[in-house]
Amino acid sequence: MGSVVEMINQIFIATEIVLFNVFGLFGNINFLCLTYLKPGLRSKSSYIQCALSVSHIFCLLFELPNAGLLFTGIQLKRNVCFPAISLYIFFICAQAVIMLMLVVDLFIIVFFTTMYRRIDNITYTILMLFVPFVYAAFTVGWGFVMMDDELVIFCNPPISLHPIVSRWWSMSNVALNSVTLCLFLFLMIFFHWRGKKQKSDTRKLMKRLKVSVVVFVFSWYMCTLGVDMFVAIGLTGSVLVFFQSNMVFFALLCYTQPFYVMLWRSSEYRIAFVEMWSFLNCVKNVKSKGWLDRTTRVATVVSTMDSSKQ
Repeated sequence: MGSVVEMINQIFIATEIVLFNVFGLFGNINFLCLTYLKPGLRSKSSYIQCALSVSHIFCLLFELPNAGLLFTGIQLKRNVCFPAISLYIFFICAQAVIMLMLVVDLFIIVFFTTMYRRIDNITYTILMLFVPFVYAAFTVGWGFVMMDDELVIFCNPPISLHPIVSRWWSMSNVALNSVTLCLFLFLMIFFHWRGKKQKSDTRKLMKRLKVSVVVFVFSWYMCTLGVDMFVAIGLTGSVLVFFQSNMVFFALLCYTQPFYVMLWRSSEYRIAFVEMWSFLNCVKNVKSKGWLDRTTRVATVVSTMDSSKQ
């Protein structure tokens, strides 16, 4: 592939990384601040969502040095690149499983309500984050074991990992996303069958989560499936690297979207967000126009079934 095309592609990817960092960091940090400042927004589900936001913040920040390398054209060896972004790879693995845990959380709310009420928020959150931690730690550990001194064109997760580990990472992510999607489809069918018999707060949580899951699965699916598909169809060398690296767009979309979906689908988060930023004149104008009074189809992400708000 021509050097001019590669250079243009590198600049394009670097620009994407910078722009998504601006919006993604703003959204994820705002979600953490709202959860901390507004006790009414705290629940088991929101704590798991906070863990997802923390993971996405790390993922976005670790993309910035990669943007710098793309602008300068510097290439690194795998034994330099991988240790430098191993923490990023840990969080990129963790966030994929945390999204599954959010759907499992809804499953537990619906089918194991009594157990859900009895477990305090902190203990529940720790238990739900155990599987993401183990998966992420295993992948990073294997990456260190298989690390070599091959020169990598881009210092990003699918390329910094040894090809064998990268293949495991992409295939396992496709499998995780498949489980997430299947479980969510099951819950959608169940909710449709139950209709209005289901608790209102659970139905609202389901409607809010529906958009997040769809966007997450298809953005993350496109990223991981694309990485694996390009290998499967026989692409090699610089052509393979070119297509794999452009999958970063879908990863960046995944890291950025959760908070904005919250604002769109939850009046509670919109109200809390405007109140937090009401010291700005532009936000005061939005508030004065009564925008917050127009409630959308979905209202809340807070589960009133939590036995503890601590």
